[in-house]
Amino acid sequence: MKIVLNASPAIFLAKIELIDSLPLFCDQLIIPEGVINEIQKHHDEASQWLKQNEGNYQVSTVKVPAYIHAWDLGKGESQVIALAVKSKEFTVALDDKAARNCAISLKMNVIGTIGIILRMQQAKLINDATVPLSRLREKGFRIDDALFQHALKIAHDNLY
Repeated sequence: MKIVLNASPAIFLAKIELIDSLPLFCDQLIIPEGVINEIQKHHDEASQWLKQNEGNYQVSTVKVPAYIHAWDLGKGESQVIALAVKSKEFTVALDDKAARNCAISLKMNVIGTIGIILRMQQAKLINDATVPLSRLREKGFRIDDALFQHALKIAHDNLY
């Protein structure tokens, strides 16, 4: 899988100590310059990871087309989607609902932090996704209770 990564998945994967598995999870990891700048504003786990793992991802710049600007998304989300518009082989990693809706309307493959964690379990990069899913909530990740319970069920079902 080739992923164009937004800030939220990077930040939360770093908070729950799974970001090191991200380059193992995907064939190619691209992070737009705007996302890098957003993450580096804070001195946290994600910004540290970016500094220490520069060889594990590709930084890319992109001009955001007007039809993406019209969605009034954040700079990072807009750049993630604009990069993926260039090639349908990329999956966009986005958590923001409006950004996900934009990407879906453009017929893109979309994954969020929850999906990445569940797929890491399927790929045997982690044994039990229920633990990191629960840690996400502890770290402030906002998720609807029904979706959270559904994700826990998927994780639990994939254990066997």
